[in-house]
Amino acid sequence: MEMPTHLVRQLKHLVMADVGYQSNLGIMRHFLDEFRSVLRQETPGRIPRLALNYNRASLSLLCQYPNKKLAQLALYRGINWFIMCNVMLAFWTMVVALPESKNVIDMGDDLVWLSGMGLVFTKIFYMHLRCNDIDEIIWDFDYYNRELRPHHMDEEVLGWQRLCYLAETGLYINCFFLVNFFSAAVFLQPLISKGKLPFHVIWPFQWHRIDLHPKMFWVLYIWLSCTSQHNLMSILHVDMVGITTFLQTALNLKLLCIEMRRLGEMRKVSDARFHEEFCRVVRFHQHIISLVKRANKAFNGAFIAQMIASFSLISIATFETMAAASVDPKMAAKFVLLAMLAFIQLSTWCITGTLVYTQSLEVAQAAFEIKDWHTKSTEIQKDISFVILRAQKPLMYVAEPFVPFTLGTYMIVLKQCYRLLALLRESM
Repeated sequence: MEMPTHLVRQLKHLVMADVGYQSNLGIMRHFLDEFRSVLRQETPGRIPRLALNYNRASLSLLCQYPNKKLAQLALYRGINWFIMCNVMLAFWTMVVALPESKNVIDMGDDLVWLSGMGLVFTKIFYMHLRCNDIDEIIWDFDYYNRELRPHHMDEEVLGWQRLCYLAETGLYINCFFLVNFFSAAVFLQPLISKGKLPFHVIWPFQWHRIDLHPKMFWVLYIWLSCTSQHNLMSILHVDMVGITTFLQTALNLKLLCIEMRRLGEMRKVSDARFHEEFCRVVRFHQHIISLVKRANKAFNGAFIAQMIASFSLISIATFETMAAASVDPKMAAKFVLLAMLAFIQLSTWCITGTLVYTQSLEVAQAAFEIKDWHTKSTEIQKDISFVILRAQKPLMYVAEPFVPFTLGTYMIVLKQCYRLLALLRESM
């Protein structure tokens, strides 16, 4: 029996309103224990919670998620605005320093950090604007367990849910260590080459010069290091929210295909009973389609920033690697690391986007494979035909007006980067 729509809405608002700062802290305290318990399962069981909840909790603890509940706290709201102003201040000091670049290599280094800082600010700004919409999206991803099969113990379904949970949390743990390694490399650079800050910046009164203001220089060093660490952690969790959204969409489409094929096992039931169950599955399909549209709208600005930043970061870092290879090996190694991070980031977005694309097309095949569907009533046959027809239009996450996040897009970006690099090499 389905819950009435107005009760579902009331429950949704009640659950989301309960996610305060202390609740998010409690979620993160149990993260490793929950991950280990799922990892050690001998047979698939229910997962403790969607991995999206961990990413949302982390952003909340970083004061980057002012949803309806947290925005009521004046202190939290003030810290969130301070953080965004701090990022803009750091970005502006980098912009002012750009004309001081002495050569192509230094300018490339400045442009890479400017692109990265611009990406960070754009994404945290959109998270500030869309966090309430993202709350609803996270709630709606649990539609299958909440409304379609709230008490299922199907091993195939539980196995796919467990696999997706482990993939999401495993990806997060690996990226966490990778980002911290990169952060340490950025922080240690000034200690190796004395007199330099982690980034090329200009401050009033020459505060950035160690020979004139040694105390202020180290204050700026600590400030930039803390800002950089916070920004990297923020962008990691913002990206994980988007990537986990892709993976959850692919998982829901996979569960939809399983449900479609299982309909063929209902041979001894009446057409009326079959049609009732078929309509439940179709509503799940329509829910996924609507969810993708809303997620595209909520993340559109972040998607555009990601596409532009990926193109610029890969192009600049690769070009600067070639330019610095024979002149400054240390800078060349630094650009190689930056290029690798940009490649990994774009690859993750495009691979997970491709999973959504391909799995959405599988729905049509799953509907066609329903056993003996041609023996059902004319009304049921028409409904199945409509599902097959609708599923032939793939679901995609798109950075409008750019192309969608798929492996095809990945190849397009790489080709355009190669053309730009060839043009730059010829002009030198």
